[in-house]
Amino acid sequence: MATDISAPENALEPQGAARLSILTKEQALSEWDVLGDLFALAIPSSLGRRTIEGVRQEIEDDLGMVVIAWDPDPKAPVIYAAFLIESEQYGESKKVFNIALCGGSDIEEWGHLFWQFRDMAKELDFNQIEIVGRAGWSKFIGSKAVRHTFIEELA
Repeated sequence: MATDISAPENALEPQGAARLSILTKEQALSEWDVLGDLFALAIPSSLGRRTIEGVRQEIEDDLGMVVIAWDPDPKAPVIYAAFLIESEQYGESKKVFNIALCGGSDIEEWGHLFWQFRDMAKELDFNQIEIVGRAGWSKFIGSKAVRHTFIEELA
């Protein structure tokens, strides 16, 4: 079950060029033209479970948080990917940082930043990261797959 999630006042800003950054709801909505285009790239992989309108509504309702992989070069800033993060609570012991949707450029351009998700999730008091994604993620995550998802569409 998704729970209310919002970015802290001071977004996490790792050192170096390319980085992951949490956007406030206001930042995400003000940059929706760019972010919406990135998220739209991931909608076909969501197996009909998400729409771009639904993603925006989730952000507006504080049920999802946006993280971007970007290079803040003042001469030519670029956003490589946008991630929709959901918070899920299981009982009293598991608070899960769920990377629910990711759209953007090739993972080769930003996959090396995955360690920053770990730091970010710990800083926000999560104790587990969950990703349901394509096999290419495993190259950058370094974690083992613990389950497979089987889906059969019914007419």
